[in-house]
Amino acid sequence: MRPQPSRQRTPAAVAPKPRNGRAESPGHARVLVVDDHQDTRDLLLVILKTEGYDVALAADGEEALARYRERAADVVLLDMFMPGKDGLTTIRELRVEFPAVTIVAMSGDTNAWHDALTEARAAGAQLTLRKPLEPWVLLRALEGLLAARRSINGANGLSGGLRPSSDSRRLA
Repeated sequence: MRPQPSRQRTPAAVAPKPRNGRAESPGHARVLVVDDHQDTRDLLLVILKTEGYDVALAADGEEALARYRERAADVVLLDMFMPGKDGLTTIRELRVEFPAVTIVAMSGDTNAWHDALTEARAAGAQLTLRKPLEPWVLLRALEGLLAARRSINGANGLSGGLRPSSDSRRLA
């Protein structure tokens, strides 16, 4: 039986500055972490902040959509199995409202993880990862996605940031 998730809303993430001097390496990319388990959110916050990412947290799909509308993220890291608005529904709604959003779906805590991640890809997730996540796998995946975004933006003549200029919700 799956442990009960924390339904406590997550305040905007605040964590110490990176200790390894790599704050510039992800280009100040913003990652929105969406998971109903507080421990998972906290762990991903530490891993990503340590590597220099700007991190926002959400406990469910509804909160994720609200946070993304407030301030767009370069990557949304999204759990597939959450109470309320699940990952698949959240992917579909993000895709409709923000077609250029980069989504990484993650799952692994149920027997249906493979099907869930296959559905996530079909709904528009660029990448899927199985939990538990190895930090180096997550970081490599993010680096690859962000490099691809920079390459696409450069090829399209877009300057500044990692997000196409048509997304006016991006805050500096």
